[in-house]
Order: sequence, then C-alpha cells, then structure tokens
Amino acid sequence: MIGQVTYNVKLNQKFYPKTLFEATLGYKLAMNSAPDDSIHSYNISEDIFQVNATLGYKAAKKWYYSANLLFKTQLLNSYPTNSNQKRSSFMSPAELNVGLGMTFNHSNKKKTFTFGASISPLSWNMKTVLDRDINPENYGVDNGQRIKNKFGSSAECTLSWKISHNITYQSRLFLFTASDYAYADWEHTIDLSINRFLSTRFYAHMRYDTTTPYIDGSSWKK
Repeated sequence: MIGQVTYNVKLNQKFYPKTLFEATLGYKLAMNSAPDDSIHSYNISEDIFQVNATLGYKAAKKWYYSANLLFKTQLLNSYPTNSNQKRSSFMSPAELNVGLGMTFNHSNKKKTFTFGASISPLSWNMKTVLDRDINPENYGVDNGQRIKNKFGSSAECTLSWKISHNITYQSRLFLFTASDYAYADWEHTIDLSINRFLSTRFYAHMRYDTTTPYIDGSSWKK
C-alpha cells in the first residue's frame, strides 16, 4: 500500500508582481506485509512528512532575493525485522534547513512548463533525534547529543511539465553541502490520466547521504 497527500499554495503574482511565495505540504506512507517477521505483521517502507516553502522579493526580471525552508520527519514508529528496538520515530530523525540566496522562476505563457531554481550560499541545517530509544549516530548526530547544527550551502530545483493533456512530469532536486557533509534528495513523478476517474502514477525517489555507511565492496552509500 502506498498513499500520498500533497497540498500546494502559491501567491498570485498578477496581484503581487514583486513577491514570490509558494509552500507545499506533503505526506507519503508506504507499507507492506512482513511474512519473515515473527513480531510485526507489516513493515513501514516509507513514511515522510515534508514541508517546502519559498519567499522572495523581485531583484531582476525572473530573479528574486529569497529565503527557503525545508522540514521533514516521519510520523510513525519503524522497527527492524524481528525486533522491538525502534529504528526511527517522530522527530527521530527530523531535519530543518533554512537558506538565504537567490531564486530563478520561469513559466511559459500557457503555464504548461514551470521551472524554479534556488541557490542559497548561506544555509543552516539542523538534525534531531529526540527519541532516547534510538541511537543518534545512526542519523549523523554525535553520540550523547540529540541535535546537530551545520552551516553550509544548499540548492533546490523544481520542474513541472505538462507533456500532453493527460501526462504530467514533476521533479524536485535538493542539495546541501558543508565542510564534512553532503546529501542529495531527488524526486521524479509521472502522472498519466486514463479518464476522469482513473490515473496511473510512476515515481522514483533517490537519496544520497555521506553520513551513512558504504555498501560492502562498493563505493555507493546505502
């Protein structure tokens, strides 16, 4: 089972031509049966509550001075197979990223293609692991600590393309880097409308984080 809810709000620039504001709130939950688990009957494979927001003031034709916010965590507890030791839970881990920089915003006249890119040379990133039953080192937080702050740079690109009357492609790429840490989050979604009541969705969500261990015999992170 996979369920996804997304809510997006955007300021109408016809009324506020110098101000850019957009916020997206989303929740995705995926679970599957666990026949090899003698303790749990199901396994949560994906549980993401995420908020993205951009606020900007026009600097040039399509450029804005901007502030960007990203917050994400999960809502439910997750457990390894055959174990009652929690792997993750609400606010464990959680991540907040705030960046200051410039945003480029473009859409064609028919609004079938929209592209946005934010570059934030100054970014603050905070990770939390508040649940004391979870080892904070599993999520890049120092042992004995529950919160870790880092300053670095971030970038975010978003793309929405209505390829045809029944096919829409959306993509979002987020990057953060500090002196000793980097991660990337890249989402792809394709929606195909079959009729008024049915549609099909294909999606891929790729992540890379330098705080996770290498896969044995490989140069890739888990």
